[in-house]
Amino acid sequence: METGLKPGAPEEEEANDCTGWCLTEFQSESINLDHDRPPDFVTSQWAGRPRVYVIYRALVGLVLLGWVSGDIIYESREFYEGQAWRWLFFASNWSFALLAFTAVVQAATTALYAVKPYWIVDPIYIRAMPLVLKFQWVLFNVSSNSAIVVTTAYWAFIAFVSNAPLLTSDMSRLKHTVNTLYVLADVMLGATPIRVYHLFFSVFLGSFYTVFNALYYINNGSLLTQTGVALDGRDYYFMNWTQPVEAVCTCVLGVMLSVAAQFVLHALYRLRHWLHGRLQPGHTGLDAELENIVTASASYNSLEEAYGGRGP
Repeated sequence: METGLKPGAPEEEEANDCTGWCLTEFQSESINLDHDRPPDFVTSQWAGRPRVYVIYRALVGLVLLGWVSGDIIYESREFYEGQAWRWLFFASNWSFALLAFTAVVQAATTALYAVKPYWIVDPIYIRAMPLVLKFQWVLFNVSSNSAIVVTTAYWAFIAFVSNAPLLTSDMSRLKHTVNTLYVLADVMLGATPIRVYHLFFSVFLGSFYTVFNALYYINNGSLLTQTGVALDGRDYYFMNWTQPVEAVCTCVLGVMLSVAAQFVLHALYRLRHWLHGRLQPGHTGLDAELENIVTASASYNSLEEAYGGRGP
């Protein structure tokens, strides 16, 4: 079967030097959500049994979903006087919840692709990105980027200047460490492409949280002092809107961290492909994947018969 795709190479692999990379990565088309290899979002970069990757995705989704649920219960009981909705005041928890939701979506699409591949990838228009995978791509990018940002912010500042039990508990330290370790490992295991221009999705999420933070302050006087959490005057002072200059500087720093995080993720993506080319030079897997999609689709077979696919 002729798929019209170049097997085994990412979209950016043609860029072998810095100039070629810049011309490829920073073209206007890179900001969109089109990708001519949809199976990349539901398969592993590495050769192996597809069922193993499905199991991995399912386990990760279940573990992260359970962890978020347990974290909400724990912090609500210990710090929020039983009011679970206060868990959403913190940017770290937004990122943590988004990471878990992304893992659940990935588990669902990967499992469905393993059973009914033509339900995920159109067997007629192989190169077309389905809406569900575009949605997953945005989630993956934003959750991965935000995880690195909150971990960096926590260990670069908050963990060392705070004495609040909420921010210095063992669970908080674990939550602000394991999230990024998981993201780094997942980027290397999967086959999802990462584009630099997609950092704008993460910046949008950060901007949305900033507006939420400011509006809550306007309506209630403070983001944190209304939560019943015992915090000293230094904790999260950088989001204290009584001093807007410091709050704005924090927002700018957040954008800078998000940009840096996106370049780190893209560098890992490039490293993954480089390692794949060195360790498994003869493995592409794409042609077989696409052929399975087509042959498994009854609708495609019907069209093939209707338009002369049968022998004379």
